[in-house]
Amino acid sequence: MGPMSALASLLGEVESHCDLRERLALVPVSAKMRGVYFKSIELVLERAGRLRPYCELFPVRKTSVLWYPLSDFLQQLAVGAALLFGPHRVHEGMHEIGRANARVFVDSMLGRLLVRVLSREPRSLLQQAIIGHRQGCNYSTWSLSLLDDRTACMEMSREYNYIDSYLLGAARGTFEAIERHVHVEAELQGPFQGRHMLRW
Repeated sequence: MGPMSALASLLGEVESHCDLRERLALVPVSAKMRGVYFKSIELVLERAGRLRPYCELFPVRKTSVLWYPLSDFLQQLAVGAALLFGPHRVHEGMHEIGRANARVFVDSMLGRLLVRVLSREPRSLLQQAIIGHRQGCNYSTWSLSLLDDRTACMEMSREYNYIDSYLLGAARGTFEAIERHVHVEAELQGPFQGRHMLRW
């Protein structure tokens, strides 16, 4: 089986466990992400010893600072997640890949330019997350509300990534990167709108 038929077969399995096909049909052509986020997929698969089959399916490497179609990212995220835990656990795989985002972003050239070091103060850390998102994605809006000293709400609109799996993992991974415990709940108000409630 060649790479294209292997990819089509795997995507067919994945699509029975998530709404990838429907989501891709609704993503604007103008929606783009920087290549740095593709690196999280590679890092997690490398740690799990699953990078080789992913590279066979997607042999062209992405450059961290360049912009790529979000539709490409969503497809590669879903495939990477399926290679990690199996197609039936694709959302768990997306969550795990999202957890690596903060460390990969800060270690990238773009991250060193914008953030340098992750703040150890949770409210400042969340502000840094908004800066990183603004510089890494061109399609959605995030807004932060600080509800008290230990609670925050991150509202997301026109967010075509998976708020309740991939981005939930990213929120947890951001706090793990500074060795802080956080409880995060995702609340969806539609497939592309929702919020994370964070308590630390």
